[in-house]
Amino acid sequence: MINEIDFKYVTPDLEKQTKDFIIGEYIKHYDTYFPKSQYEILYKKMDLLLLKRSHNAFFIAQYKNKTIGAISICEYDNRIKALQKRYLNRNIAEVGRCYIEESFRKKGIGSKLFELAYDFAKNKEYESLYLHTQYFLPGGYQFWNKMGFYNTLDEKDYLQTVHMERKVNPF
Repeated sequence: MINEIDFKYVTPDLEKQTKDFIIGEYIKHYDTYFPKSQYEILYKKMDLLLLKRSHNAFFIAQYKNKTIGAISICEYDNRIKALQKRYLNRNIAEVGRCYIEESFRKKGIGSKLFELAYDFAKNKEYESLYLHTQYFLPGGYQFWNKMGFYNTLDEKDYLQTVHMERKVNPF
């Protein structure tokens, strides 16, 4: 199956379908947690991230020209108050928007997308990778542990948010 999947760096011609896929997955997982206006904010944020291609990248997985997976790797903006001291003045990349269509999970697609994001971060000489996930997301926390991430903060909030980190190995 994985041999039939195309993995691509998101170029301008792939931006709309990538953002539409991510928003669709976001709605599936967070619809009861966030108002609809949050999706518009996320869409606009992805536009801004895609403008800074020197520090940010999106990758997708496609099966028969249909997007079935996505991931982003972006310069971390130090926006999370509880972590501001931890990442102040550090060269950190944030892994995000990692979604795999349900029928394609557990087939190595997420691992391959992460490998592409990791290689991008390594080439950009990021020091560490940061991400946050929620325990309720199907397989998310377990997947990130398998990819070498460890907990840095468990917020124990209503969203079940856990912050994680992994070093980027030097060249």
